[in-house]
Amino acid sequence: MTRPTPAVVPARMTRPTLPLASARPVTTGSALASARPVTTGDVQQTVNLRTNTEKAMNVPHPPGRPPVTGLPRRYRRFLRAVPALALAASLAAVAGCSSSAEADDLRTPCGLVVDGSGSGAAGGRGFDAEAKLKATLVPFLTERHCGTLSFAPVTRSSQTSSCRVGDVDLNPPGDEMSDRDSMRRSARLRAAQGALAMLKCARTQGGSDVIGALARIGDAVPSGKGTPSLLVVSDFEQADKEFTLRVREIATEESRERAVDTLLGDRGVPGIAGMDVYPVGYGMSHDAKPSEYRPFDAFWSEILTGRAKAHVHDDYRK
Repeated sequence: MTRPTPAVVPARMTRPTLPLASARPVTTGSALASARPVTTGDVQQTVNLRTNTEKAMNVPHPPGRPPVTGLPRRYRRFLRAVPALALAASLAAVAGCSSSAEADDLRTPCGLVVDGSGSGAAGGRGFDAEAKLKATLVPFLTERHCGTLSFAPVTRSSQTSSCRVGDVDLNPPGDEMSDRDSMRRSARLRAAQGALAMLKCARTQGGSDVIGALARIGDAVPSGKGTPSLLVVSDFEQADKEFTLRVREIATEESRERAVDTLLGDRGVPGIAGMDVYPVGYGMSHDAKPSEYRPFDAFWSEILTGRAKAHVHDDYRK
């Protein structure tokens, strides 16, 4: 007998194993932090892309709405806030780097005068008050160890101007549970915002009553808490309805004396005796002409140091 041939069982087919794709690495918080920040150019590029896409697809604009030709309103508001954000960020960075010992030494009463007159504009013959303010406020507050900051504007009538910003306590009190560093950072942000708000308001009230601004800041800084330091962002071009400083009228010592007497006559001498004054932008319109700068400087030296008995420093002058 022949042995029956066993039935052939078909082999079970197996699915080929596919190579595993390499896993995408998980992005950590530190990697996210290093991403390039969004810039104004990115915003404009996005707006342009949207507008060009609409044109390519022949998408009609809604009735009554003009086509997009620039930045949307919300982005324009953002751009207007950039100067305050930049200055505030600088102040916050400095506050974050301050040691506890330095922070405990914030006792100087400080004052800020900002010039809103037309000569403080950027470009042309203006001394660019906003740029000067941004460049000097942070060094001034830190190097002078400011504990408080008061504000005064230069306008057509500085002492009676409606532009007002409340004093800022740069070293606010706290208890053992308080985050003092965070409190100081917040205070410096308020100081930056207050400085730019005062400048913006002063620019709506044309004129240049510098002597009135000095009198107002002298009254504003707290007394009995050490020698005040004053940052005066102005070119010191006195020009109001009652007195306009003209270099040709103060060319001689006798004419300067008469001009000083006329300016201080009914107004009186600013109450800044013994205070440290730090001008910024002082006499910039006369820099290129020594024959004009000398009498200009002699005029203000007589007022600031001769009559008012203040101490004038050049640390932030330009």
